[in-house]
Amino acid sequence: MKYIVNLTFLLFILVSCNQNAPDTSAFDKGLAMFEKNKAIADKTFDLFIAKDLDGMMDMHSEDLIWSPASTTDTLSKEAFREGMMGWMSEFDQFTFNDRQYYPGVDDNFVPNGSVRTYGTWIGTHKSGKQTITKYYSVLEFNEEGKITADLEYFDLGGVWDQLED
Repeated sequence: MKYIVNLTFLLFILVSCNQNAPDTSAFDKGLAMFEKNKAIADKTFDLFIAKDLDGMMDMHSEDLIWSPASTTDTLSKEAFREGMMGWMSEFDQFTFNDRQYYPGVDDNFVPNGSVRTYGTWIGTHKSGKQTITKYYSVLEFNEEGKITADLEYFDLGGVWDQLED
């Protein structure tokens, strides 16, 4: 009897330890989309720095949803263009330092192709004053690799406060 109990217990342990490996294909696919979209995001920031507004706009879909910093607004691609034109006209130069890109995830924590970006923007205003601000954004993409949502977070008032000193 003792032999049967021990054998049953050993068999139970072996069966419970023999689990199938999780399917990682969705995770790998999402990570591959993230890598592709990360390169697009990086290029978009470089186009902004180069003040190539048309090139930058080509990276965004026509139905873009833009949520600018310090608002709860959701604005159009045309409003995004006007906003970027405003930054480019007010500042002579930009750099985007310490760029860090991370994948966004779905409800199951599987990468979904979106890109979260952290970094530090340094701008030289046309007055000659320099501004520095920490930046965070979430970019979502369509199948064609165009940005469909640009959600930005940074201290907009802090940028303008630095120009008043």
